[in-house]
Amino acid sequence: MVTITCAVPGTEEREDLIFRVRQRAVLFAGSRNGFLDPELAERLVSVLARSEFSFLVGCAPGIDARFRLTLAERETWRESTVVACAFADRVRSSESRGLFASVVVPGGLSPAASLRRRTLWMVKRAEFVVLFPDDPLTGRWGRGSTLAFRAATEQLKPVFVVSELAPRRSSTYRVVPSRLFDVANGYWAVPHPTADGTCDEEV
Repeated sequence: MVTITCAVPGTEEREDLIFRVRQRAVLFAGSRNGFLDPELAERLVSVLARSEFSFLVGCAPGIDARFRLTLAERETWRESTVVACAFADRVRSSESRGLFASVVVPGGLSPAASLRRRTLWMVKRAEFVVLFPDDPLTGRWGRGSTLAFRAATEQLKPVFVVSELAPRRSSTYRVVPSRLFDVANGYWAVPHPTADGTCDEEV
């Protein structure tokens, strides 16, 4: 387990938000039109790899593509990465960089439905999400990023959002300005603590 501490500003007595995550898969996601500094991507991957996390990334251009390029740079990163694809032709391009890739949605779906199912597949298997949602073409969060954020918080999974726009406040999670492993500024969206298990779990 990795313990994450976030200082909560705005109070005279400093209050900390502390939570723990298992060292499982981290999902990198974001706008298909987004750009990410390669150095920042490398620093993020490096610090998470040192903490023994594995990686999930999608098959889209933009933020997904930046992380695929970064994760392909070192053998140890390649070996701990899964590229979740919505379409077969994207599997081939990922495999050419040495990354394991697989179509994770059933056949016969529309392109939009395939991309949605792929996003939900990744969120379900991630321990937490690192999200770059800003679409430079619109100045707003992209639709896929909004879906990833909503799915993660509904599944009680933390999301670190690197964005000019803070996540919308909610009664189901706390939003805290923070810094991810001293590498990137943004906001943690952390679901409120619950007892072990979830309400939709079979008895």
